[in-house]
Amino acid sequence: MRRLLAVLLLLSGAARAADIVDATGRTVTIPDHVARILPAGPPAAVLLLTLAPDLMLGFPMDVSPDARAFLSPEAAALPKIPRLTGREDVTEQVRALKPDLIVDYGDVTPGYIDLAKKTQEKLGVPTILLDGALEKAPEVLRTLGAALHRQERAKTLASLAASVLAGTKAPAAAGKPHTVVYVRGSDTPRAIAPGVGSSEVFALLHWQVLAPPGNGSFRPVTLEQIAALDPDEIMFGDARMRAVVAGSAEWRALRAVREHHAVVAPALPFGWIEEPPSLNRLLGLAWLERTAASQADSDVLIANDATEIGGVLYGRAPTDAQLESLAEGTHPLPP
Repeated sequence: MRRLLAVLLLLSGAARAADIVDATGRTVTIPDHVARILPAGPPAAVLLLTLAPDLMLGFPMDVSPDARAFLSPEAAALPKIPRLTGREDVTEQVRALKPDLIVDYGDVTPGYIDLAKKTQEKLGVPTILLDGALEKAPEVLRTLGAALHRQERAKTLASLAASVLAGTKAPAAAGKPHTVVYVRGSDTPRAIAPGVGSSEVFALLHWQVLAPPGNGSFRPVTLEQIAALDPDEIMFGDARMRAVVAGSAEWRALRAVREHHAVVAPALPFGWIEEPPSLNRLLGLAWLERTAASQADSDVLIANDATEIGGVLYGRAPTDAQLESLAEGTHPLPP
């Protein structure tokens, strides 16, 4: 009888583990029953939050009360947990959480490849690294969804991602490219560099990212350098820049500010443009693509995106008050 039951379970697939070839090139066997998944870093946390929040052990980063208010009650209650992709060795804290699976999601660099391999070796827990390139989101969602038996949810999310990405497939118009400077921080502003993962939203939109010469993904930038770059758009990642611009005649004299093309990027529940670099960026991609292609009220566009896309991603539609706050926060900075 036991042998017959085992055969029936095997034939039904209920006792079958799944093999995933991850971004490291390894074939990793995922247990059939996974109940405790540890996201290695913030991008993986957002990925799991959208696909299987009930299996996620927590957030490996701070999540503000305002951000948690955009999530389902169950997801909002998740605790903060150690971050594997940080600078500290948190091996023992992770071991104590007893994960069935560890998921990393993001840049496929030698450092992250090595981390995934060493983590699995040290903990004896299946550890996968998935490619965080936004264009690969549909494929990643379907692959992970199948391994976690969340095929229907993965299908919904993959279709959403594919639909948003499809809106950016048109080639850039001939002539002068649309230019943008994206600034992170306020006390010591840094401009995102072209060609890095954090600028992927702009690359998909065929916008040209401008930054001063230098090294690294984010480069120190001054008001004078931004003025010399003379971008069509200026986007800020820090809402405190509203006060900085309002209090400076030099900032308000920039062409992008004068022409009402300087805005603060939405950041709830997570950054819409680049932080963390995960599925949350689908919101920014759709928002900027629709805004650039339409003369419709920008408040309506951002509300639609937050409801139609954010509601699907996070499993909860924003309230009217949240939509109003999001729209107000993205009004162009006045010259």
